[in-house]
Amino acid sequence: MLAPSEYEGTDTRGYLDTGTYGLPPRSSLEAVQRALAGWRGREPWIQWEEDGEACRALFARLVGSRAEEIALLPAVSSAAGLVAASLPAGEGDNVVLYEEDFTSTLLPWRGLARRGVELRLRPLDDLVAAVDERTVLVAVSAVQSPDGALADLEGLRASGARIFVDATHAVGALPVDVAGIDYLAAHSYKWLLCPRGLAFLYVQRGRLDEIEPWTAGWKSRPDPYEHYYGLPEPTPDARRLDVSLAWLVAAGARPALELVASLGVEQIARHDLALARRFATELALPEPRAPIVRVPVDDVEGAVARLREAGVSCSARAGSARFCFHLYNTQADVDLALEALAPALTS
Repeated sequence: MLAPSEYEGTDTRGYLDTGTYGLPPRSSLEAVQRALAGWRGREPWIQWEEDGEACRALFARLVGSRAEEIALLPAVSSAAGLVAASLPAGEGDNVVLYEEDFTSTLLPWRGLARRGVELRLRPLDDLVAAVDERTVLVAVSAVQSPDGALADLEGLRASGARIFVDATHAVGALPVDVAGIDYLAAHSYKWLLCPRGLAFLYVQRGRLDEIEPWTAGWKSRPDPYEHYYGLPEPTPDARRLDVSLAWLVAAGARPALELVASLGVEQIARHDLALARRFATELALPEPRAPIVRVPVDDVEGAVARLREAGVSCSARAGSARFCFHLYNTQADVDLALEALAPALTS
């Protein structure tokens, strides 16, 4: 277990479902409790805005960018929708998508078909080959949530097309670098261990002027805490894409992001992958490249329910049981999952 001071003595045993939501560190729960008390106690709201700014800077650090390149949004689909609505594409152009990607990574691009843009739905390994001179963008999850499969981001970087990456199942679990990526979005409530409701959008500086800030609000102006009225020009950086911050979420998210940053994603990845690889090896499954292991079983819903009764939390995804290993897990969780899973594999 990494960060024992945050998790020892808490109910993490057998929790292998971080792909659904991560378990919060103690410091996040305490921060949310303080924020709740502060809300009732009429404390100044600006402290929670400061938490949001800290979250922006921490996420930028985790993906190798700068804070001014990061927008704060409520969900990845909101980020994708902003990019899709502003994408300079029309009749005869195409957008390349992985045909079985997470729905929130796919649906925002559907409206482009009304402009005559072709949506090219392809297998994960064929995305690079689908790019041609009329491809305006490729959108894909860096890590696929049902099985941990990785997208060929290096090949896509070399393709010349704009790239939109959903990194929700990557940031916090694996090293991520935005170099050569035009847009990268991630929600924080899974591998980043934050409360649900805070997502991040990185926009490469050269692409920012392409995006119309359709959802701009008071936070999109250059001096949001000094003046609240009138029709200003939006701020010149990615903050122009911000929406109003969920204050209590930001309060809880800050300690979680600080924890991930202090541990270092490289250390977290080594820990998580070691557990996932041992689990896969014991089941004679291919070596995972992300800390997500897909286990084919009969009657997956029944198997997941029985695993839960045995103290193991996992999910049914794409006809298989999905197991996710993160920083609060130990070898004992691997042993427990293997023991609980045995009846489903032999039935």
